[in-house]
Amino acid sequence: MDKPIEINKKILRMTVYLRLFFFLTILCLSQHIYAADSLAMHVHTVLQEIPETEKTQLDQRVDAIQKAQPIQNPKALSAIYHSLLAESYAQIKDHKTPVSEWLFAHALSDIQNTNNTGLLIWVNTLYGYYYYKYNDYIHALPYFLESSRRIDSYPVRQLPEANQVLIKNAYFFGTIDDNQKSLDLLQAALEITPSASTETGQILYAIGLLYMKQEKWQEAESYFTRTLTSSQANADQLRYAKTLGELAILYDRRGETAKAISAQLENIAISHNNNDPRNIMYAQIQLGRLYLQHRVLDSAQHYLAESLAYAETKDYLKSYEKNIIELQLDIAQAKGDAARELSLRRRLEQINRHLSLTDGQSIVDQVNWETQKERIRWQLEAEQNKLKRASLLKWAWGAVSLLLALIIILLLITHKKRLKLQQVEFERKLLSFQIEKIESETTLSNTHNTLSSYQVYLKDKNEQIQRLEGEITKLRNNGSTSTQKQRFSLESLLKSHLLTDENWFEFKKAFMAENADAYQTILNCLPDITESNLRIILLLKMGLDNHQISHLLGVTTDAVRKSKQRMRKKYGERLDPVFNFETIED
Repeated sequence: MDKPIEINKKILRMTVYLRLFFFLTILCLSQHIYAADSLAMHVHTVLQEIPETEKTQLDQRVDAIQKAQPIQNPKALSAIYHSLLAESYAQIKDHKTPVSEWLFAHALSDIQNTNNTGLLIWVNTLYGYYYYKYNDYIHALPYFLESSRRIDSYPVRQLPEANQVLIKNAYFFGTIDDNQKSLDLLQAALEITPSASTETGQILYAIGLLYMKQEKWQEAESYFTRTLTSSQANADQLRYAKTLGELAILYDRRGETAKAISAQLENIAISHNNNDPRNIMYAQIQLGRLYLQHRVLDSAQHYLAESLAYAETKDYLKSYEKNIIELQLDIAQAKGDAARELSLRRRLEQINRHLSLTDGQSIVDQVNWETQKERIRWQLEAEQNKLKRASLLKWAWGAVSLLLALIIILLLITHKKRLKLQQVEFERKLLSFQIEKIESETTLSNTHNTLSSYQVYLKDKNEQIQRLEGEITKLRNNGSTSTQKQRFSLESLLKSHLLTDENWFEFKKAFMAENADAYQTILNCLPDITESNLRIILLLKMGLDNHQISHLLGVTTDAVRKSKQRMRKKYGERLDPVFNFETIED
């Protein structure tokens, strides 16, 4: 009974596992299908609302990015397309939208699965700028931190839309008061932007704003003046108008009030012609502030009211709304309008609560602090990586040094062994030469010093001398101590092979004994012959040539030849009975 129950339990457990596996598989597939359907749905939503002209511009941007950086990876192409769709849809709606955020997140997920750092920087910049544009600095921060970190170690000219990537990052860091970082990015953008491009005016204008923010008035005016020139050259009327608005602030600082008001009015007029309500609002705020400073309260109230009417339509313009209400509050106080003042204070309190969560000064400070913390973390990571690399390098150098030491030791051991073998080989050769010498002398002695035995002996001696000279020549170019000692030993042995006085005496005695007539003829024909010349003549009589004679006498071949020539000159025909002429010539 127990076995069937046990089998049923196993079957039941397997059934549960199979059903669970089937359920998980269906869940994963459904999530994948849902994600694909959601993407298709969002893309369809965007394409329905984007005008045809916008679609054409979007396609042109995709083509330009691909032309600048050939891309084959489908996920990378998808990331480009979805990022541009998200940006276009947000521009149409003029506020943050879940659709844009979904498309950006999908694009970022796609590009992270590729190995394209340039596009990863580009997508992060567009995603961060989307939040930045609508004053959501907290959400913009991680994307700009990621893009700027990678920009620092990436060739900027290889970035897609490189100058715009640098400009957008510069805008963010300038807003959170990281002015030097912003200026560095703008200068880098200026270097790669053609002067004939409208983006040149955009960059010059942004640099001017940075300098004005730091109260470097002279540098700011210089860049704004350059911006005016660039804007006129590139027919960029809106940039020209915005620059006039910033110059108006500088004119007012110098006490040129009329010129400042004129510049702001021209700014507003050009902005109307180019249909830029945001810049109109900004210019009206500046003009209202200017009139308020000079107590022209009605004009100030008029322009501030118009700017407020636009600021209230956009949730992301709350910081501008706050500025306007603060100026209106000053006007109410100046006019003594208590009711208006109370109403404005209540509205200002509401706006401050809103800004404390979005783009107020506390948020800017918080984002700046987070940025600094992230930078410090990067620096610490960089230092740790340096220490790791230094440690690895230290170990590597240690290993290499140890290996080199072992190689040197092995080379020294091998060298010593080779020297020892060479010394053994040399000693063997030296011993062989010494044995040959002894054997020759023994043979000569055993044959009782006959002339025939002397012929063999002298021939052997010449051969031994030639081999010794060959060995000495090999050692001559080597300056080591051991080699010099070897050469000295060989040279000593070589000298012992020369025809010494004792050897010469024994040879002459044998010649006189076996060839007395020839010896007497020599003495009769050459009565005053020297001992050295007699040696040459007797050796010639033994059949030796100049070279062999020079070996035995320890002189050069030329010395032997010259001695023979001198004898021929001295004795002339008297040599004939001793030798034929051919006998004593080469």
